[in-house]
Amino acid sequence: MKTVLVMLLCVAAIALCAAFGARFFFKRQTPPLPLTAKLPGKAAIVYYSQSKVRNTALLAQWIAKATGGDLVEIEMEEPYPEPYPATLKAAGRDHREGILPAIKPLPSLDAYDVIFIGSPIWYGSYAAPVGTFLKDNDLKGKIVAPFCTHGGGGEGRFLQDIKSACPEAKVLDSLSLRGSNQIERRLGLGVNSHHTENDVTDWLNKLF
Repeated sequence: MKTVLVMLLCVAAIALCAAFGARFFFKRQTPPLPLTAKLPGKAAIVYYSQSKVRNTALLAQWIAKATGGDLVEIEMEEPYPEPYPATLKAAGRDHREGILPAIKPLPSLDAYDVIFIGSPIWYGSYAAPVGTFLKDNDLKGKIVAPFCTHGGGGEGRFLQDIKSACPEAKVLDSLSLRGSNQIERRLGLGVNSHHTENDVTDWLNKLF
């Protein structure tokens, strides 16, 4: 009886994997959108990405590919612990206590006109290391284009908080894309499971 039950569970698991495969790996491909955006100057794509799936990093790479901008990754001096639940626990502590963790030195942004700022959405806004970046860098007179990834809860206060953190910059409308959930993480899927580079192109075309 136990053997039959195990076999049934295995069949169900295979069927579930097949369903995910059909949904995520065999999606109908859409032709790439033409990029009509013309950025008003040199661009830097500044981003923080924590998880192993690195949803925000992938989005930053798409933006860099489309714009020709330079990637600038925000890295913590002491990274949050893994696995992901431990990451969120530590990030939640920083959020509650208003802690801005130390980050590694970044190159000067003086030569850039457009600053893309990317973050995962944690506790309704950008991750604490992005807060450190915003505190340490004067973006007065810059054009700021925020982008983020989330697990399904939307961007929350992300855009509002970016505007508050750099009041003397011109902050454009944000790009908010759903990243992967826990099941998709186990399958090794990221932003690709929900979005494509066309989402970035469409956003850029509307901004510029």
